[in-house]
Amino acid sequence: MAERVISSLSYMVVCIILVLMTFVTVSVSFIHLLQFWHIAFGLIIGLTKASLVVLFFMHALISDRVTRIVIAVSCFWLGLLVILTLCDYLSRNAMPFMPGH
Repeated sequence: MAERVISSLSYMVVCIILVLMTFVTVSVSFIHLLQFWHIAFGLIIGLTKASLVVLFFMHALISDRVTRIVIAVSCFWLGLLVILTLCDYLSRNAMPFMPGH
């Protein structure tokens, strides 16, 4: 069975994309937006960059099925923890001040 490899041209293209996305991240930080949009754009760009790193530089793109399952389960749990953390953070001020509690 032939071993699958990623070409060096693919590595260079992905590296250039990552550098360009870093410039986009810095550019978005200087644009005057609502705080929510800064966080949303930052998370989207960061998630895209992390996906490219995992797929190409960590060889998840050419890995076997078990490795892909482990990555999928890890992403699921990370997403669940992020959602639960955001739910807690966003609901902190939902209840008015209650003396004695």
